[in-house]
Amino acid sequence: MIHSYNMKNADKPYLTQAENGIEGFAPVIADSRAQQGVSHMSPSELMEAALASCTNMTLSGVLRKRGIPYDEIFVDVSMETENGKTVITRRITVISDAPEADVKSAVERAKSCHLYKVLSGEIEVRDE
Repeated sequence: MIHSYNMKNADKPYLTQAENGIEGFAPVIADSRAQQGVSHMSPSELMEAALASCTNMTLSGVLRKRGIPYDEIFVDVSMETENGKTVITRRITVISDAPEADVKSAVERAKSCHLYKVLSGEIEVRDE
């Protein structure tokens, strides 16, 4: 499925609103800097949040499917540049009384998150 997002500049510089035309979809607002005391996520933060949420959703589904009980899942994602290369660090913490080996196996399966696959593979951006 191809997703298309209409990015439009709002009435303030650097403030962008994303809409995808799906009824009921709430617009997402991105901003590269705080505007009049209101701060929205930057584009980089949106990407970090997307990876964290994709990982969390995938992992919670794996845990439920395998019948592994858990209380909470925390996914921390950070992105930085080292020697001209972007490095994304993902830290997953699962609060569970289940055997550690079961939880570790489920966490490994969280690599099936679509965004993880995209970001850890070859990426090509084409301009049209």
